[in-house]
Amino acid sequence: MIFYGNIFSQNLNDYKYIIVPESYDILGKTNQYQLNALTKFLFEKNGFQTIMKTETWPEDLQQNPCLGVSPVLVENSGLFVTKMHIELQDCKGITVYKTREGKSKEKEFQAAYQESFRDAFQNLADLQYEYKSNSGIAESVKKSSEISSVIEDKNITSEAKTEVVSESESDVAHEVVAAKKNDLPAGSEVEGNLYSLENSQWIYGDAVFELRAYNSNYALFQLNAPEPIALLLKTNKPNEFVYRSLLNSGTVSYRKNSGIEISYFDSGTNQQKSLLLKSKD
Repeated sequence: MIFYGNIFSQNLNDYKYIIVPESYDILGKTNQYQLNALTKFLFEKNGFQTIMKTETWPEDLQQNPCLGVSPVLVENSGLFVTKMHIELQDCKGITVYKTREGKSKEKEFQAAYQESFRDAFQNLADLQYEYKSNSGIAESVKKSSEISSVIEDKNITSEAKTEVVSESESDVAHEVVAAKKNDLPAGSEVEGNLYSLENSQWIYGDAVFELRAYNSNYALFQLNAPEPIALLLKTNKPNEFVYRSLLNSGTVSYRKNSGIEISYFDSGTNQQKSLLLKSKD
């Protein structure tokens, strides 16, 4: 049975994770029109816990993929209007939730796809989502050999987190920085108030990035961009963060009078790499 809008809110609470793909079938390319990054951002903004499809899954999701649902886009565009709706499918590929149809009359492709996606997503934004463990879903993996094969397919090691690797250093910086924009104003103490990081700007090469507050963490934006490149998640140390971008993950730390050091795994070379961001001021 497929549910629409608020009717499904209680059922959606049974699912712990949103498993975000690197690309949608209707488009094909990785993060085309930044739609997959937008997917991750909007779900997390509205209280859902997301995990990338090719990322190493949490232990409970590895043991039971039925704890997660995956978004699928269904397009029904005409000549002058871009139209799509979002479906959430469970571990067996069954559609358990369907949004209304989002529409856009924008002529530029990226603007049109993002606007219609946001319009469709409003159903999900209106839900007061709160995960509540469901014993039936929690035990379902133990009774299905079909699901066991899914675990083997989805349990990706950290060395294989990305299928597409940026071809230039600036592209890598874009993804990495997107993943971590941890910054204290230049010259300030590491132990300074974390809120002093808000709206600070950092540079790598010719690229300028801005860190903005995001719930209790931070989001990293390329200057003047409407959507974040990545999230910066706080740890128990005020000068160290975990970063999450669409394709990469790693760690970031601040060093006084030095800058922000980003460490990440480059799947193209199978090597650990580091980048240093400097304060724009």
